[in-house]
Amino acid sequence: MEKLSEDAEKLLETLPPSGRITNQTAKNLTGWDPERLKKAKFELRGKGLVEIKASFGGPFGRTSLAPKVETTYKILASNERELYEPFKEWAKEEFSPTDFVKGRDLFEVVISGDRRPKELGKWEVPDLISVSLKKYKFIPELDFQTISFELKPKATAFNVMGIFEAISHSKFGSKSYFCFEFPKDEDYLDNGDYQRIEQEAKTHGIGLIQIWFKDKEKKFLDGKIILEAKELGYEPNTLSLFIDKFFPDSIKHRLTTMIR
Repeated sequence: MEKLSEDAEKLLETLPPSGRITNQTAKNLTGWDPERLKKAKFELRGKGLVEIKASFGGPFGRTSLAPKVETTYKILASNERELYEPFKEWAKEEFSPTDFVKGRDLFEVVISGDRRPKELGKWEVPDLISVSLKKYKFIPELDFQTISFELKPKATAFNVMGIFEAISHSKFGSKSYFCFEFPKDEDYLDNGDYQRIEQEAKTHGIGLIQIWFKDKEKKFLDGKIILEAKELGYEPNTLSLFIDKFFPDSIKHRLTTMIR
């Protein structure tokens, strides 16, 4: 087979073994702009490796001439929101305080990214935030902590703007994490863009978490803490306003009851 351009090879590797994907899905998976995608797509069609269906969204897929791929293909998020619910369930297990007493103490993980008003923009609201409030039997003090999480799918995992979003969200959390989707068995430590993100994370005390899906249905994911977040503190008034706007009433009621 005649040698393909680097973009064409990457796009061909992105395509599933069978079926078609739309232009939008391809852009989400590669992180490319429309012109770059179009050029690689039409290069593959010109070599008979993909077929483009004349339909809305420009769906395209492999032809019989395309190299066969292993059936164990990678499972990746099509967009950021696909990560929210599975990550929430993972975080509830991973970050639940070890000395948490059910019924007496409070620990919840809240998805806030899908409730973000358009006028606020990405920099003002983290994707998820956990809140824990622990009471003690003989001490009047309360142990209150929040952790903010900024999530990115593989397509934009190492876009440096993501770590700056996580930094801006540190005003909401005692700790803040930047979470990036990347297959468990793939190496990224020598990636220059990742190294920049790691450098900024260390400078600003932001933690790093690698996440990946465990099933084809994308209902469950697993993760690994690459860099522990530092205790940063939070802005009480800013956090209180955030809780009032983005937390469910049931959690707000429990918080106000516990701190009285």
